[in-house]
Amino acid sequence: MNLNQLKALDALAQAGTFAGAAKHLGLTQPAVSIQLRRLQEHHGVKLFWRNGGQLEFSRLGESLVVKARTILGLLDDFEKTLASAGSLTSGNLAIGLSCHYFVMDLLAVFMERYPGIQVKARIGDSANLIADVLAGRLDLAEVTGEAPDPRLFNLNYSDQSIVLFVDRRHPWAKVPFIAAEALDAQAMVARHPSSMTRQIFQKRLKDRGIALRVVLELDAWEAMKAAVAAGIGFGIALADEFVPDERLVGIPVKGIDLLAKQYFVCLPAFERLQPVQAFFSVVRSVRQLRADRPSHSIRQTPPERLNDPAPFFRHTAERSVCIEPMIKENTPCESPT
Repeated sequence: MNLNQLKALDALAQAGTFAGAAKHLGLTQPAVSIQLRRLQEHHGVKLFWRNGGQLEFSRLGESLVVKARTILGLLDDFEKTLASAGSLTSGNLAIGLSCHYFVMDLLAVFMERYPGIQVKARIGDSANLIADVLAGRLDLAEVTGEAPDPRLFNLNYSDQSIVLFVDRRHPWAKVPFIAAEALDAQAMVARHPSSMTRQIFQKRLKDRGIALRVVLELDAWEAMKAAVAAGIGFGIALADEFVPDERLVGIPVKGIDLLAKQYFVCLPAFERLQPVQAFFSVVRSVRQLRADRPSHSIRQTPPERLNDPAPFFRHTAERSVCIEPMIKENTPCESPT
């Protein structure tokens, strides 16, 4: 086995064809084929096969693609570390975001501090982003969950409640909170079933014998808010995810634990990559600022204050006040712990 074979395997997995892999590596197609044939023949294994016009990897092949990508990533990081002397003046970071609304400020801090790092972000639900991290397609991801994923390195960023919101004309808009039992059989507008926030919400209510009645499923957050504003049903969101909206009123749910956790996750081997370490250092710094900030209770916005620009739930604009000094003063990141 040699490095060229690892590069050929990784390129084939990314491109999906021998022609694409050859173009990516700057080689001829036969050269790529020979490298991978020798790799398989030497070890007596089958890493992939053609199924019609499609290229499919065996389970062993999929596993080795992740390992090859990890090795190549570490080697690339090693070379860049020597070249840049640890200054992170160049490099790439592929990140997945499940709740991008309230981590954009964190990304802004990272990009301000490390302008030479090219960031590529992908929006998706937590389950798919975790799959992409496990497959090595993402360096790290921000996800929602109930507990750390044992397969990954997990950095807890935020613990927050799931809150309910309704159209301002809804009868619930006039009450300070809603008892969990009141949600039984009520019309709900929900994100797709793979949404981790929805899964946690449904599981906690089901454990209490409370049945949800989902009348409309939508993929887009803004479409969901519009449906709730039209009076179709109530919606849910993480506290930091819900921002002021003159059409909607937020209400805490009492009598039930609706706490969800936000993690930044990566493969254990990827945690040693310099761009990932630098990003996690920024996360720790911002997390500490959040911990030092006085907490805000989640409350209803009375009708007469619906146009008031004051904070509704804790939201992005509020956090900008805390993060902004880090950008202006160029405060050094906290050392990873």
